[in-house]
Amino acid sequence: MAAGSVTSFEVAGVSIVLGAVDETVETALAIRLMMPERPVIDATTRDLVSHLRVLMAEELGFDENPAVQTLFREGYRVLDLTRRPTEQSPHFHAYQYMRDLGSLTRRFADVYRATRRKDQNDG
Repeated sequence: MAAGSVTSFEVAGVSIVLGAVDETVETALAIRLMMPERPVIDATTRDLVSHLRVLMAEELGFDENPAVQTLFREGYRVLDLTRRPTEQSPHFHAYQYMRDLGSLTRRFADVYRATRRKDQNDG
């Protein structure tokens, strides 16, 4: 795990359910004719933040892989509270943040899957 990363204590008792992660990501990244209502955006964003925090608490090869290090830096940047939209933020800003978060969460889930496959093949 990366120095300064989310600790397992902060996500204690939370397991990764990739089906739930995938479903939330699909909700965030679905192509629509209109933006979803703000409550849907906010709920999806909350779910994505939770999924991303759990994924970032996993051992994903941070120490060995520069690409994973870059991914973690982006994760910390996106999760920074000063960057998140507030209730007063424009609807589009909240929507774009949700989509950025969805894309990043998908990338973390892909690394998690690859890491688990590698562990299974090694074990």
